[in-house]
Amino acid sequence: MPGQKQLPTWVKLIASIFLFNLYSNSVFADHNMGVFPHLPPRDLEKVFSPMAADLGKVLGHRLLLRSNTTYSKFMENLDKEVFDIAFVQPFDYVRIADKYGYIPLATRTEMLSAILVTKDDSPMNSIKDLKGKKIALPPKVSAVSKLMESHLRKNGLIPGKDVTLSYHRSHVSCMQQIMIGEADTCTTAAPAMRFFQHKMNVKLKIIASSQKIPHTLFAIHPRIPKAERERVRKRILGWSKTDEGKALLKRGKLKPFRKVSDSDYDIVRKLAK
Repeated sequence: MPGQKQLPTWVKLIASIFLFNLYSNSVFADHNMGVFPHLPPRDLEKVFSPMAADLGKVLGHRLLLRSNTTYSKFMENLDKEVFDIAFVQPFDYVRIADKYGYIPLATRTEMLSAILVTKDDSPMNSIKDLKGKKIALPPKVSAVSKLMESHLRKNGLIPGKDVTLSYHRSHVSCMQQIMIGEADTCTTAAPAMRFFQHKMNVKLKIIASSQKIPHTLFAIHPRIPKAERERVRKRILGWSKTDEGKALLKRGKLKPFRKVSDSDYDIVRKLAK
């Protein structure tokens, strides 16, 4: 405008850089995909990093894989709404859905039950053989630990009295306890057992199973636009239909994913109470 003072060039340059950075952070910022620490860090990265890269292509953003060394720290980050996409266990899902509005994308085609596994040559064959035995479990807050503790009580086995429980960092570390003789059985889930058997080239047998609930799932934060949410959902559901997608699933010995709704997890809400 005539008569107005022109800003110095250096001021214009700083302002341009500031506006560019602001725009870059809002439009081109990296997204995060959080995965609960049910496997050791190296195994989580091997299985889920390619998935994050694939979903990042759909979002048009780099999708950074994030996890934590403990369940409790991961839960803290869930409560901070750090993750744009999260692969979580059912009890964590109902919490973040009810508190923060996370939306379910897809879950496994199989249902989740806590299974008690032991060495293939173990003389134990049923829950009746557990009295006086040592049971290893993943962290106490994990879904399978909650399910198995309930299952033991329903079958007349009181933790701390009839059986000894010990909690470990992950499903893999739990199963390692039976391989080194520190526990008689381990509480885990079918996908983790398949992964462990393949990785360690061992055979385990199942001697007990808890009630079934909807499985672990991918959920997405409502800050992600609806159109992008639907593209991500479609991509996950389509992994079982392409060679590239099948390779992603094969890395973790994972079965295909299916559509899921929030109401499917009402049974988990009842158990959480």
